[in-house]
Amino acid sequence: MKKMSKSNIVLIGFMGSGKSTIGKEIAKRLQYSFIDSDEVVENKIRMSISDYFKRYGEENFRLLEEEIISHIALTTKTVIATGGGVVKNPNNISNLKHNGTIFYLKGSPEYIYERLKYDTSRPLLNTKDKLATIRSLLRERSPLYENASDIIISIDNKSIDEIVVSILDYERGKVI
Repeated sequence: MKKMSKSNIVLIGFMGSGKSTIGKEIAKRLQYSFIDSDEVVENKIRMSISDYFKRYGEENFRLLEEEIISHIALTTKTVIATGGGVVKNPNNISNLKHNGTIFYLKGSPEYIYERLKYDTSRPLLNTKDKLATIRSLLRERSPLYENASDIIISIDNKSIDEIVVSILDYERGKVI
């Protein structure tokens, strides 16, 4: 498999898939910049995404996210961790693909649930049955993640280091 000649590494996947943690480690090893799109959004709106969702709704959040992504996508030598719903807007993916290789960190609903079962900061998961919500959202989003990605990395039962090495091996032109 031949390495793509794009400057950025973009991580997509469901919330709780480790995009930020893995992205920071990749950036450190490559000496790239690291950007978490959700952090950029929160810095701009000066509130949590959860509070923004409650106050202004998902639709307004997605418009703001698109604006942020269009700017972030212009960077070079950057590892970009995206929000879990970034794939809902085709413009985001188009912008990110322009200068980035997109890796989908793919986790099973059960694996994601184990990582998020005590997390109350995710507005879409503040439901009675978190696992059912995760399954439903993944049914909706999995095809979007898969279509948007250049490479799919399974994260179930893998360490952060194993995932990071898989992505770096691909970037170095090795088959994964």
